[in-house]
Amino acid sequence: MHDDLYVCFTMDCERIRRFSPPGGPQTWEISERAIEGFSEVLLSHGLVGTFFIVPETAHQHRDLFLELEERGFELGMHFHPQSFGDLRYGEYLGAYSYEEQVEILSQAADVWAEALGRRPRTFRPGNFSANDSTFRALYDLGFRQGSVSAPERVMPKYRAVWAGAYPYAHHVHPHFRLIPGDLDFFEVPVTEDRERRTWEGKSAMELRVEMAGVEDHRQTIDRCVADMVENQVPVKTIVAVTHNFIDYEDPEEPRRRVLEEMAEYVQKAALRFGLKLRPATIEQIHRAVDEGRLK
Repeated sequence: MHDDLYVCFTMDCERIRRFSPPGGPQTWEISERAIEGFSEVLLSHGLVGTFFIVPETAHQHRDLFLELEERGFELGMHFHPQSFGDLRYGEYLGAYSYEEQVEILSQAADVWAEALGRRPRTFRPGNFSANDSTFRALYDLGFRQGSVSAPERVMPKYRAVWAGAYPYAHHVHPHFRLIPGDLDFFEVPVTEDRERRTWEGKSAMELRVEMAGVEDHRQTIDRCVADMVENQVPVKTIVAVTHNFIDYEDPEEPRRRVLEEMAEYVQKAALRFGLKLRPATIEQIHRAVDEGRLK
């Protein structure tokens, strides 16, 4: 099973811009077209993924998300405190204490569950904002896996400092976010090329659809897969990210073509490195580990 490459494309589904200080789609129509087009591209390439959805967007697109869940996609929770509810919270998640995170995230999970009929179990914070209390708070609220970290991101502005973080999929440490541990919360970091920097050096090059052209993304995929093979990483993963403010239904949208090329290329990369590509959600990767297919 060390010859498997788990591939998960993810989309952060934000609230519309006028209710989301950190940013979001201009309209709910754009949001819907982004979600539908994204899923259409992945399914046409035999892939699936995880939608990280803020609570209000879960309500707005409830039927669409439940339909996509039936087609193999995972529904997880995304969260920006600043865009939640009546906008009373002014900080990024990583600025809050354990007790404050439990309180705020519990409220958000309640709203999310009202829309989709069950509690969320998979999580990603807005801007990858977190601190040493975040994983424990998530675990205590019933979350069991996520894509919380962007290794090498150093953005204190967003309360997101991940320099030196373990860059591969792992069970987390309950008290220190940068190292593996024995808490039953499985972290699958976003894929990054640690040899290239963006945002004035504050981040590694992320496998973020809208961040770069397809050649840059191919290089990121190649370098990351080569690194995992060379270091005999037991849980080999590729996690791409995008957002619901891009009209992926529009065949003329340049970023749709980038997404299509990325979906094609991960399959070529797996073949070239002698790996078996396994389309997966974040939860499915965790399940594969816990069921003993991976160690």
